[in-house]
Amino acid sequence: MSVETQDRLKVLAASLRRVRQHPHDAEAIHKLRVAIRRFTQALRVFQDSFDPAHIRKIRRRLSKLMELCGAARNCDIAVDVLNAAGVPAGKSLQRELRHLRSRAERDLVERLSDKDSRLDTRRWRTWLKSPATVDASSVLPKLARDFSKTGAAAVRAQATYSEIHQFRLLVKRYRYTLEILGGPKQRLDLLRRLQERLGAINDCVATAEVIDECGIHGGELRRIKTALHRLLARRTVEFRIYWRQHKP
Repeated sequence: MSVETQDRLKVLAASLRRVRQHPHDAEAIHKLRVAIRRFTQALRVFQDSFDPAHIRKIRRRLSKLMELCGAARNCDIAVDVLNAAGVPAGKSLQRELRHLRSRAERDLVERLSDKDSRLDTRRWRTWLKSPATVDASSVLPKLARDFSKTGAAAVRAQATYSEIHQFRLLVKRYRYTLEILGGPKQRLDLLRRLQERLGAINDCVATAEVIDECGIHGGELRRIKTALHRLLARRTVEFRIYWRQHKP
């Protein structure tokens, strides 16, 4: 196992323990999501060094966990996003958000305590014990090309949210790969700031989806959706301005 993969697996194991102990902790869930993304990107980078069947099993198990963590985090960020949009959640909406968060937490705890989920990082360490190497020249040029191409599509005025979302995922993969392979600090800073702006856009979309689950109707729903749309539009413009000013 490469040092990078080993280190990321250690962080993932610690994050899993933290969330098992404190599933109500929003920051712990956020850190677990980041740990999963960093670790799975290491698996992508060094995939030729490991058994493909083991890689598929690990990624499949972590994919479900990411989904459950995402459901909890979407509830955690909703109040802050609504405040930023200028439509603070009223008591009834806060109550619905707490109900959704409790349900998401329950599902997450069940997954983490379910022996069949096999989130056993010690076993994974055995699976990944083979020495892992990669030639940066075989990985980075394609990522750089994809970054430029996908970014150009996402920054267009007529770009769909799906295109922006795909760029967000690619920015994460590119950043986490550069961290492994020792990319230049300037590029890493650019990717981090892009990721922040794209994440702010995604938070608006995720909050709108959570609101749809809260059973709100009529004028209140229209008011909230209108405010979220304005915030989404503003954050999208901020992303486009940043890209045009700082893209390589």
